[in-house]
Amino acid sequence: MKVRDVESGVEFEAEIEPVSKKDFETIKKDASRFKKFNWSKYKSKEVYQLKLKNGNQILGLMCIIDHTDPQINAIEIMLLEVALEHVGSSKKIERIGGCLIAFACRESIKRGHEGFVFLIPKTDLIKHYTNHYGFEHVPIRTTQRPEGLMILYEHTSRGLIEKYLK
Repeated sequence: MKVRDVESGVEFEAEIEPVSKKDFETIKKDASRFKKFNWSKYKSKEVYQLKLKNGNQILGLMCIIDHTDPQINAIEIMLLEVALEHVGSSKKIERIGGCLIAFACRESIKRGHEGFVFLIPKTDLIKHYTNHYGFEHVPIRTTQRPEGLMILYEHTSRGLIEKYLK
């Protein structure tokens, strides 16, 4: 998989791996780069990090949940965060979020969920997830999901895997 330097257009090989106990300490010390969530709370969960190949700096983080219940049968992206310097109009490296989402899609297929991936969006990200990654917004609101759900189906998941992970 590749990420791209916004200014130069140069692409760099990246990799996704599980977050180790030591990595959680690094994330905690580097809290100014990952401000949205207290990642230490998710040590017992399935958390992944995206780094440049042979690099140490974490570019993005994602927590997923493998829902094996036949009524759900999907991977949930519980949390997704890109390091502060790689977000918005002044970002330095792009494709980080796409690589992490595509990784969740690939895990969904590997684990027998046929590419089904979902997340519970924040209001301001609904259009972003739809326009950039092809999520479909399902506005079924509950107290736990005031904005509904965002869902990826198999055909879109396979497209994201092809675009970001190949």
